[in-house]
Amino acid sequence: MVPCATVVMDRAAPQFPLLSEKGLSELQSNPDKVVQAFNYEMFNYIDKALYAKDLSLNETLDSSYHKFGCDMLLLKGKGDQKLLDLGKKRPKFTIAKLKIKGSDQTMDLPIESTSSVKELMTAVDSFFSVRKGADLKALSPSGSVIAGATPVSQVAQTSIVIEGLDDFKHPHYTWPHPAVIIGGGFIGVKVAMQYALHKNENFVLFDRHAQAGGDAWHYSATKFSRCQTDYGAFNIWWGHEFNYTGDGGFGASPQSGGRAFLTKSFKGPGAPPEGSGAGTGVDYHPVKAQILEGVRHALKEYNIDKYSQFETDVVSLKIVGDPDAEERYYDLGLRDLKKAKDLVQAEKLKDIKALSAPVKADSTIKASVIYHLPGAYEVTRIVDYPGEDSFIAAGGQIGYGMGSGQGGEFVWDDGRMKDGRCAILGNGAFAVENVRSCVENAAAKVYIVTRRKSLLCPRLPCWFCHQAPDPTPAWFLLKTFQPMYKIAGIEDPFSFYAVVKGNEFTDVTIRQSSRFGIGDVTFLAHAYGLLEYRVDTLARCSGKTLHLTSGDKLEDMGHICKALGLLGDPRVDKLHAITHRVGNCINGDFRRIINADATGMDARRFTTFSAGPGAAGFSKMWYYMHQHPWEWRAAVDNGMMKLLPVHKMSDTQPDQTVYMTNIQYEMWAGGVMGSYFPLMARAHGDEASYSHCLISTMHPTKLFLQYCKADWDRYQDMFRKYCKGCADKSVDYPYTYEMIEDWFKEYNESLGMKIGPDGPTEEFKQSTIELFKKSAEGLAAEIVHNLVKEAKLVSNLKKDDEPFAQVLAIQTHELKKSLTATEAESSLDYDVKYVDAWKDWVSDGYTCKVAEVDCRSKELLVSGDSWKQIIKFLQEKRPQ
Repeated sequence: MVPCATVVMDRAAPQFPLLSEKGLSELQSNPDKVVQAFNYEMFNYIDKALYAKDLSLNETLDSSYHKFGCDMLLLKGKGDQKLLDLGKKRPKFTIAKLKIKGSDQTMDLPIESTSSVKELMTAVDSFFSVRKGADLKALSPSGSVIAGATPVSQVAQTSIVIEGLDDFKHPHYTWPHPAVIIGGGFIGVKVAMQYALHKNENFVLFDRHAQAGGDAWHYSATKFSRCQTDYGAFNIWWGHEFNYTGDGGFGASPQSGGRAFLTKSFKGPGAPPEGSGAGTGVDYHPVKAQILEGVRHALKEYNIDKYSQFETDVVSLKIVGDPDAEERYYDLGLRDLKKAKDLVQAEKLKDIKALSAPVKADSTIKASVIYHLPGAYEVTRIVDYPGEDSFIAAGGQIGYGMGSGQGGEFVWDDGRMKDGRCAILGNGAFAVENVRSCVENAAAKVYIVTRRKSLLCPRLPCWFCHQAPDPTPAWFLLKTFQPMYKIAGIEDPFSFYAVVKGNEFTDVTIRQSSRFGIGDVTFLAHAYGLLEYRVDTLARCSGKTLHLTSGDKLEDMGHICKALGLLGDPRVDKLHAITHRVGNCINGDFRRIINADATGMDARRFTTFSAGPGAAGFSKMWYYMHQHPWEWRAAVDNGMMKLLPVHKMSDTQPDQTVYMTNIQYEMWAGGVMGSYFPLMARAHGDEASYSHCLISTMHPTKLFLQYCKADWDRYQDMFRKYCKGCADKSVDYPYTYEMIEDWFKEYNESLGMKIGPDGPTEEFKQSTIELFKKSAEGLAAEIVHNLVKEAKLVSNLKKDDEPFAQVLAIQTHELKKSLTATEAESSLDYDVKYVDAWKDWVSDGYTCKVAEVDCRSKELLVSGDSWKQIIKFLQEKRPQ
């Protein structure tokens, strides 16, 4: 096969060696020195032995060895010559050579000659200590303590050995005061994990509960609640970095050490007596008790509990200083709830009147950054209907389908539900969960009474969407719904109000005000005649009767379960005096960040229906922002705040809080943020490939199908045994392995992908994680450039001055210039004159074109400008 084009990335023609004779000799006698010369900035991160092995391949080839029978494009980085020129300049500062005691890790920092060792150590503590204020000591190479008042210039000729520091691999921007995380639920713990992953423990987490987990799972969830989506997409370890930290492995897969219990069959609160998983040995939709235990496990796994204060409420906030000044901070008043046990029940019931009474703080804490994660499943929307007293007097039960008891507790398992008839008001995810709780307790009939009939999602389509590397189109998703809707006797999913169709079959958007209720039991209950929809609203009640707005009646009713939506907690708005949100920024303040699940859905393509990816993206994005404040300042100067959406009090839902938003708002904000911070994408990594690897590992296709079918049959057995009129019924599970194989085939053909039911190879999984890890290490190394400038280690800097870059250039030049086969004072990999020699490797009739790119040679492969040149070059070769 003859190539149509050849692209060469910035290297000399093969007849010229990389290393000089001295370089080859040093590679044998002192390989680390040579490796450091060629990769000075990343020396603390790389596999030194592997890099030395690569350098030893110093073979040269004559141009007669091969001729390329095609055109050639040689990309040359401009940055290497700039670095050489910078390295030859005399610095205006002193270079402090640092070494960690007992380690081979080194770091060179620029600093004013007049600065003291104490000032240097303050900067080192800020940049590299796990927690600010570490007890660091500066030692001479012989081990004696260097006095803090000693000018750095006096000890700069030798290494300053640092005692008390772990490594130089996790540099970070340290604010004057810690970051405060308000809320120890799923996202709050996720943000804390992001800090812990980067060995940055300059944070404190506060939560009102005695343990982590959040209101959603402590209070709102019932004892029957379980994860509606597959756990792979919900698990708190969603993200590349959890594969090589903590217990390791993909999420809570069998290879994930202490986390693995979360996908195994479980016996305990909320699970069937025989255990969950219907005999398969796995449970991919864990119950409330398991979810809470998973969050707590993560808290301990990453040592977050050390910086967590539970049973503590943040009751006041004062901005100290000008609200727009860099020097501002926040004074937070804290209340110890262990001293206020009388408020525990009021907190559970969200008795806002009792909870909003003025209180005096027991203590205070200063914060430079605040992440407030109040959740979205806290306060039940209370609606009273005429005639409720009559319904209750006739022996009926009325309550809200939440675990908290807000507005009146609803009880499923006291025996009254057996053979009873229940109306569920609402059609969101909680309403769908309440259907399951009713039929699990032998209800004879359940009605969902709703203004509009929203789409539901079966388990397997949800799983397929989560494992798919490219977002699943809405039309494709609806096609995967069809077998379940058909067997359940529900109209075609394409006919629902939420489906907005264009002119083409594939031109589909799903737009509805509530999230999908996800699960198979609702469909099975409908197929068995246990569930019926009524598209209507409740007008009034009387004894054992519900009178609907249409004039219809539901008679012989024993239960009314309300699931009418949720509101935000007004105390959050009050604490921050919120008037508006700009993106996630409270009142436009980028150091006060808020997040809560947005309402509804509106999309043509779907990546997830679960919290895991969103929580990972949020925590990575805002950790990045607060570690790169200079990028935020630049974005503001370039007009970003004028483009971000602003959210104020809702006109259509005046009972809703300001901090709660809908999905359209969040998508708009996310798009603007992404366009202003393109480098931030490296912090997220290749999430598409990661998700494909994660879900395929945690929930292999055949086992997931087996598990779903077994659970379906478990419910059939339950219905036949306990539910009136179901003894002789049977409904086959509508999905088969062959059907799933067809899904993969159609998905691949539609989107140009190459995935299958067997999932990715182990090599692909490993490379996905390794690529992210290398990128993350590069991102960490690069931040030092700006930390030096922010700390003002060098004074009187001009706008384009890069003192840390000059340090790297100087050190690289001195180490490398004698090791390469170039001119005497050059530390380039090759002399410019060697570029022309590539023309000798191209056959007659073909060209060798040289194009310069504004980056260093090692960055060519990831440079956008490089790929513009490559794509243009290849397009010119395309047959016309």
